[in-house]
Amino acid sequence: MVEVVLRHGDRHVRVVALVDSGADVSLFNMSYALDLGLDTADGQRTRAVGAGGAAVDCLSWAGLELEFEQDRFPFAGRFVDLPASTPRMNLLGRRDFFQRYIVQFWDAADLFGIDLSPDFPRTSQPLG
Repeated sequence: MVEVVLRHGDRHVRVVALVDSGADVSLFNMSYALDLGLDTADGQRTRAVGAGGAAVDCLSWAGLELEFEQDRFPFAGRFVDLPASTPRMNLLGRRDFFQRYIVQFWDAADLFGIDLSPDFPRTSQPLG
């Protein structure tokens, strides 16, 4: 689990998310999109398939950014409004987060590390 900042214009929200190498795309709870002032009528509708094989309706918007350790980049993820009975887990997936970072898991030593990929120079942005 890591903390990231999701940004849209001058609004931002802090999100705790699971770094999930099995997730094709980042998936966040719809409540964060609403916190950013995004209108669900303006979102692009898509579907995502979860680990259990069930498809869920998603929304995405252009112009969002994700920030991790003062590195800011475009957010390519989606938002999902899950039923109350479903655990609400935010996932960082391969299409945006894993494109920028080298993520290492070493179960035997109980270690987890995230390093910026050499393909992306670090761009410092002040935290808002």
